[in-house]
Amino acid sequence: MTAYKPLQEVAYEYLRDKITNGGLEAGKIYSETKMAKEIGISRTPFKDALVRLSQDRYIDIIPSRGFCLHVLSEEDINNTYQSRIAVEGFCSLYLHMHRMERTARSVIRDLQEDMLEMEQSISESRPYAEILSHDLNFHARIVRYSGNKEMIRLFESYNHQTFDIAMKTFELSGRPGNALDEHREIYQNIISDEISSDMDVYRSVMKHVDNTREIVLKVLEAEKKDAFS
Repeated sequence: MTAYKPLQEVAYEYLRDKITNGGLEAGKIYSETKMAKEIGISRTPFKDALVRLSQDRYIDIIPSRGFCLHVLSEEDINNTYQSRIAVEGFCSLYLHMHRMERTARSVIRDLQEDMLEMEQSISESRPYAEILSHDLNFHARIVRYSGNKEMIRLFESYNHQTFDIAMKTFELSGRPGNALDEHREIYQNIISDEISSDMDVYRSVMKHVDNTREIVLKVLEAEKKDAFS
């Protein structure tokens, strides 16, 4: 028996999937009425879905005109990466605390495989999208192990928001290799039995995410300069 989904949820998932799959263009304003008709949903639940998408920073609502894709600002980036530290720091620490359990050991083996695949992709100069996919898999496994649906939702939202600009950071000389080294540090702290390892886990996540944040801000600043040059 198929589970019933509220219309708001149907609209939200439809638009979110359309956005994450590149089905909407940046800078274009979309009509609420036309989009609601496209999926056969009345405007009220559709508007509710738009409000939620706006709160998740997928879109910006333009009063009396419609909506458009959200463009990341410097404040967005700082907020997003600081929130990532909170989410991924906790989840990494949670995995570390349960590292001797069977399910955790399986996740830890998968993390090691992600790092090996990322290393191979870098050494063979494969497309940045492939290298980034291994990077994201590493983070995703850690967060999903927590089993916390809200943290998982936040993590997936952050990934969507920063995917394009994360791709650009990987185009910078040396960044994929540095990111891999930072993953290795996180991994070693997760599996460590040292007394200080609890704090080391969180610090290594903070270091990795904060390094990424600083690079993203530099890329954003460079894009702004190019736009006005």
